[in-house]
Amino acid sequence: MKGPGPHTAGGTAPGSGVLRVDHHTHSTFSDGRSTVLDMVRAAAAAGLRTLYVTDHVRRDTDWLPEYTAAVRAAAAQAGPLTVVCGVEAKILDTEGRLDLPADLTGVEHVAIADHRFPTPEGPVAPAEIADLLAGSRIRSDDALDAVTEAIVAAVHQVPTGLSAHLAHLFSVLPKAGLDERAVGAARLGRIAAACRRTDTAVEINEKWRCPSAATAGVLRDLGVRLVAGSDAHIAADIGAWDFAAQVLRAQRAAHPPFGTSDAPRVPGER
Repeated sequence: MKGPGPHTAGGTAPGSGVLRVDHHTHSTFSDGRSTVLDMVRAAAAAGLRTLYVTDHVRRDTDWLPEYTAAVRAAAAQAGPLTVVCGVEAKILDTEGRLDLPADLTGVEHVAIADHRFPTPEGPVAPAEIADLLAGSRIRSDDALDAVTEAIVAAVHQVPTGLSAHLAHLFSVLPKAGLDERAVGAARLGRIAAACRRTDTAVEINEKWRCPSAATAGVLRDLGVRLVAGSDAHIAADIGAWDFAAQVLRAQRAAHPPFGTSDAPRVPGER
């Protein structure tokens, strides 16, 4: 669907169909500062084609009925803008279990997040991993293997019927004292294969500026769909692209043409 016109942010017009879809936003239902309706209005004003609302949830989240109703109500006022009701859930462990409520009625999409460091026993604070690495009590390769294992497993844990993407891929690495460049081709290949099998996209995250353009290029070469996410917690940041535009421009330059033919499939979009 067409929006009301292109949006310019940070001196950069979107230019690509991918940048007319914001896959990652938060409202006052979790830790955002704008209501769902204000976010929808901002997305329409920004010229976006599609807005994903992806508020944080946990297993014990009890406000999903009110949330999904608010997204439906806002979508009814969105005009040509498509609004997708999603949630963001963290990876809990190396088995890829997701921190999701049992009843996801009304939810269409899951943003899979690496907020904490996944271990076989469960999620731990990234600072704990950094301390273990600094004390030579674990090896960086073992830590990177654990993250890779968790991501590969997590994309297979998305409930049937829901679409998904990997949100701010590798944002946990620098917090844990790890370098994204050390992930390497073999681990990226495993992640890419899992994404292809499950039709899971990888988000270029504006807020956390990850993954890097180099990582994005490898994933794209391996057949992974790239999408953009502002991770906006206030309406004014929705669709305001700087880092994502840079990364996606680099991909267009390396693999022309890049644009609407690579745009993600959206529930209800034609």
